Amino acid sequence: MNGFRLAILFLDALICMCIPGPDTIKKNCVYVNRVPAITPDYSGIMAPPNIAPLNFVVNEPGEEYYAEISSSRGDAIAVSGYTPSLCIPNGKWKKLLKQNIGRPLRISIYVKDKFGAWRGYKPLYDTIAGEPIDGYVTYRTLSYLYNFSTDLHVYERDLGSFTEKQLINSNNFAWGCCNCHTPKGGDPSTFVTQFRSKDYGSGMLLSINGKLRTIGTRLGYPAWHPGGKLIAFAVYNVRQCFHESAKNFIDVYDNTSDIVLYDVDHDKTFAIPELFGKRTLKTWPTWSPDGRYLYYCFSPTPWTDLEKTPPDNFDMLKFSLLRTAYNAADKTWGPVDTVLGSAETGLSISQPKFSPDGRFLLFCMHYYGGYPHTQISSDLYMMDMATGKYCKPDINSDFSESWHDWSKNGRWILFSSKRNGGIFTRIYFSYVDSSGIAHKPFIMPQRDPAFYDSFIKCYNYPEFTTGPIPFSERRLLEAIRSKNKINVALPASPSAPIRQPNPFFQ
Repeated sequence: MNGFRLAILFLDALICMCIPGPDTIKKNCVYVNRVPAITPDYSGIMAPPNIAPLNFVVNEPGEEYYAEISSSRGDAIAVSGYTPSLCIPNGKWKKLLKQNIGRPLRISIYVKDKFGAWRGYKPLYDTIAGEPIDGYVTYRTLSYLYNFSTDLHVYERDLGSFTEKQLINSNNFAWGCCNCHTPKGGDPSTFVTQFRSKDYGSGMLLSINGKLRTIGTRLGYPAWHPGGKLIAFAVYNVRQCFHESAKNFIDVYDNTSDIVLYDVDHDKTFAIPELFGKRTLKTWPTWSPDGRYLYYCFSPTPWTDLEKTPPDNFDMLKFSLLRTAYNAADKTWGPVDTVLGSAETGLSISQPKFSPDGRFLLFCMHYYGGYPHTQISSDLYMMDMATGKYCKPDINSDFSESWHDWSKNGRWILFSSKRNGGIFTRIYFSYVDSSGIAHKPFIMPQRDPAFYDSFIKCYNYPEFTTGPIPFSERRLLEAIRSKNKINVALPASPSAPIRQPNPFFQ
């Protein structure tokens, strides 16, 4: 055993000796008729049975802190310290959750004040869900203020622990950008991820069942067909503009956008004739889980000058949700239908995503535009596909919600939120029950419960995966730098010439 480990064990023993035992604390404390304030707010949530410890900070003044985490089965977990940051032992935590799936989780907190008196608070209660969350999540981190792409990272996080693995660092390929890591149905070995680089060009990494190849053409926001042979991409000319003073300090919009299909087996793209209309914008494609329909967001373009920044009427742009039928057997397309129109909602729709069973559709709506992460007004909405009725779940805040995804079992969603002040985007999880009710969300746990107080990066484009990505960072960087890229021609669009995005735009 090394010296550092011995020192930690000695410190733990010293703390335990100095802080009175639980029986003494409970016998001598004065009970307070309210629950204590903790950060992050992990009270009243559905907790996955395989989630990492929900470490927390007790936001009550004191000199010593003691907490018990317990349920109806197994031994209670005791944590204590002279600081308000309380960290739960991982092994004991996992054992307790495994023994009590579907049962309440009780958190009892005691605080000693400066006069030596202990206060006991009303317990906090959570519920240990019956269904696990997917084991991993991938995401990108970037600065909250930017006008070109630097210092972007793609990470993979093990949700059952605090292990974070760096997959891509844009600093390693010279003024680069990396984004849109999108697995097929949560499969870590089948995914597409985008890159842009001043030195190595624009393109994407395509992995099929763990076999990696580099495509020398960058497309856009991807959606895998359930059959795995097609990927729908939004192809766009994105622009940004910054405001000196506004609730939305940045606006992002597409001057042109269309949807193209990528043939995975033959590395070819083709257009959908029914979708190619003049002076219209099409973006955010997604497939129904049965593969019979391609859904996407659509709007006429309310401006004509493609060079003006921002263009006229950019804040009048509102997307509707449309779909077109697809027959995989003969590769034919059906008519286009409106699923939910902006004329009905008065809002703009973006980022539609189906639950794996196809029963529910989760999407964003906001005042205008197609990029919800820049819109303070963006909220998540849930549509019951059997009835077409939609509602705004109680998981929203006064700030932007976006970048959502479903777990493979359809019982968990993740999303990005700026709810703590409107600046930094964080990842939240929410349990969705069989009736489609989304429960109180909670932030992604960290080893240090005060982590988010000093982390000044934004989380972007999080996606669930069921396991670790089977490539090292070195292997992914080799693929980005490779000269053996497969160049794929894009189909001509009657809407407007499709141009590769500027590498310095997000």
